[in-house]
Amino acid sequence: MISIILPPQRRKPQGSPLEDFLEVLPLQYRTIVAIAYFTNSKIEDILFLQKQDITPELILIRDSTLQKVKKVSILAQLQPYLTVFLNGYNPQKSDLLFTDKEGNPLKSSQVFKILKLVANKINLPDIYWLIL
Repeated sequence: MISIILPPQRRKPQGSPLEDFLEVLPLQYRTIVAIAYFTNSKIEDILFLQKQDITPELILIRDSTLQKVKKVSILAQLQPYLTVFLNGYNPQKSDLLFTDKEGNPLKSSQVFKILKLVANKINLPDIYWLIL
């Protein structure tokens, strides 16, 4: 009898629910959620970002609650999301980073609707509360 020794199979480590969620979101929404999560900011504040608000080291976020601009360091986990989005960024009519197909600013209700649909589709309805 011949025995064959197979090398151990490498399994992809399971990501966190947030990483799984980000993986299936469309690019624009993935970037919005990643920025909000990794900067501890509200999505409604992220929707007002302009390209000039992002430098290689910092993001300037206008905090609607405190009524001031906060400087947030770009964490290593956020960098890939920003890089992919900004490399494909094509300015519309608006100076805002996140717009709809016509170039109009996105509304937080539009974003939350998409996030909720995707979360339910991949059976992660609780993820919605992680990003609020």
